[in-house]
Amino acid sequence: MSRYKITFITPLFSKGALETPEIRPPSIRGQLRWWFRALGGTYDDEKAVFGGVHQGATASKVVIRVSHVQGETAEHKTLPHKHGGMSSPKAAFSPDSSFELHVLTRGGGFMLDRQKERFERSLAAWMHVGTLGLRATRAAGSFVWEPLSEDGFHMPETRDAYEAQCREILAQAPLRWAVLDERYENAKDARRVVSDTLGGRDDRDGESELARLHFPLGKMGKDRKTSPLRFRIVSPGNNGFYIAAVWDDRQAVTGNRPGDLEGLVQLLQRRKPELRDQLVKIIR
Repeated sequence: MSRYKITFITPLFSKGALETPEIRPPSIRGQLRWWFRALGGTYDDEKAVFGGVHQGATASKVVIRVSHVQGETAEHKTLPHKHGGMSSPKAAFSPDSSFELHVLTRGGGFMLDRQKERFERSLAAWMHVGTLGLRATRAAGSFVWEPLSEDGFHMPETRDAYEAQCREILAQAPLRWAVLDERYENAKDARRVVSDTLGGRDDRDGESELARLHFPLGKMGKDRKTSPLRFRIVSPGNNGFYIAAVWDDRQAVTGNRPGDLEGLVQLLQRRKPELRDQLVKIIR
């Protein structure tokens, strides 16, 4: 189908069986499946596209391959707003690392046009506002891309064009999203802002307030919950850096309620105004 060069602009925390940084096709498939569901794909269509074993085994129509991995690995902060050991450094691919992504079909391709269209939208959504690896909801594993095949889509050259493409890709999906307004000179500063939110072991008051809002930033521990609010650093035309934010509005999936996002923005107004002043855009 298509081929792209993916270049990371924030560290990628993704490890393989040997506990060393690795770019793994199954991790990319997992992201694409998440976006397929988030864009409204049904279970039957998801199984037809990605394969499955329940109620009869079905082979995947999609093949994800990775090649030409280049770049350095080093220790990077998983919590860039903290210092020393509190920043929880881990081995990662450093920014400017890259790889080639190959997206192929097999077995005659997609059975239905809607499955092909939904998969292509899922790929586009991940490329525009998705991430990869550990701390992915806090903008680790953010990247830029360029097509290496004629059927690949190009990265928008301006922030307005980027926002327009996101509007088209995410139309009618149960998501709330925005490309935030502030321009950063480097991705590191933007990632620090989205990492420094509320809650955690050293913020018990914030954790209590987040519990009242059904943990809109996710939860650690035995009742672990993925954050419904996801951040990505984007760089339209490789000219400056912006924060993209996506809120998963599927209440049956997240357990959140109407008003939880608005409540979170109000909390941030008191505690983290740098992020809150931009996030107001997502609730307008």
